[in-house]
Amino acid sequence: METNYESLISKSCKNIPKSFVREILSVCDKPEFISFAGGLPNPTYFPVEQMKEAFEKIMETDGKATMQYAESQGYYPLRQWICDWYNTKYNMQITPENILITNGSQQALDMTCKLFINSGEPLMMEKPSYLGAIQAFSAYRPEFHQIRLNNSGIDLNELENVVLKTGSRILYGIPNFQNPTGISYNHQTREDLAILLDWYGIMFIEDDPYNEIRFDGESLSPVYALNPLQTIWCGSFSKMVSPGIRAGWVCAPKELMPHLLRIKQAADLHTNNIVQRLIYRFLCDNDPNDHLFKVRQAYKTQKDCMIQAIQQHFPEEISYTDPEGGMFIWATLPSFLNSDKLVQEAIQEKVVFVPGRSFYTTNDGYQNMRLNYSNSSEEMIEEGIKRLGNLIKKAIIREKETKLISQTY
Repeated sequence: METNYESLISKSCKNIPKSFVREILSVCDKPEFISFAGGLPNPTYFPVEQMKEAFEKIMETDGKATMQYAESQGYYPLRQWICDWYNTKYNMQITPENILITNGSQQALDMTCKLFINSGEPLMMEKPSYLGAIQAFSAYRPEFHQIRLNNSGIDLNELENVVLKTGSRILYGIPNFQNPTGISYNHQTREDLAILLDWYGIMFIEDDPYNEIRFDGESLSPVYALNPLQTIWCGSFSKMVSPGIRAGWVCAPKELMPHLLRIKQAADLHTNNIVQRLIYRFLCDNDPNDHLFKVRQAYKTQKDCMIQAIQQHFPEEISYTDPEGGMFIWATLPSFLNSDKLVQEAIQEKVVFVPGRSFYTTNDGYQNMRLNYSNSSEEMIEEGIKRLGNLIKKAIIREKETKLISQTY
């Protein structure tokens, strides 16, 4: 008898939306393509030699322990390093007991889902929001409530209205260089949000993978620093070191750590022991600020290049964000254009971006496009934006001509 696999698939699995980014990477992974789609750090600045030296050192000095099972919460010296780094940076008082090492910040999101989300219950997040978070949360089938962003961060008036209407007590957000918009919460929004968390008993899942790649403006404390009892702060080494190591961390109130540890143990026992020790050795033997300085300078140059190219090649009808860090610019097309249709035309011209619909749980985003600048040279950015600009101009003319013809008849 032929097996009907589809009938065996769970509702939770079927509820996870596809990732346009992952699907398009396989299509456009060719030298002739210019891709603004993936959220990829620039491999030019990966510390290959330093990591090689760190690996040789950990295997020479403590190879057997390195290859053994490890504790679920993570390698203690690495957890202590995270505490020392951010306590110094933000004048906080976190301890290793607050930290759990994860397989990338994406696992941290999945763990918080298991910790907080029940099927059918309300969950608040930004509008638009990170596609990977939407995927992670969708498996647990919440009732999504997306709250719009403005130039200063999440709209707190709308947040308060949603809380009063739905009783939701879980909020997910990215205060630094938000994915996909590049928007950051300003200091006042962070302070006011911290107060609202306390006032309404909300738990904030603070996703902060781009913390270390601010290249303009003042460094702002995480919301966790303002309200550590009602915030779970998720970080990553993907941008500080490299994404291939797949290592991140959760900083949470100590009262929640036993629950997080059970979830971690049920998932994979512990994060890769070799990788944890490798990261720690690299961070101890090298000044991360030297590496980060190069990355920040490069990303600022690439961002400025993309902004200048947009100003030169995109029509005036297009609006866009101008981030102070991170890896993305969010562009908005005229209301009569469709970014899903535009991306198909762009693929024919061997340039690609992520259409905005991917970042919404509602039927929105058709006028938006996410553009990544971190993984393209200045020459590629200039040429790619030029191609997109020509396509957008042609699409605007085509739509206006179509409208004119329809009015004539």
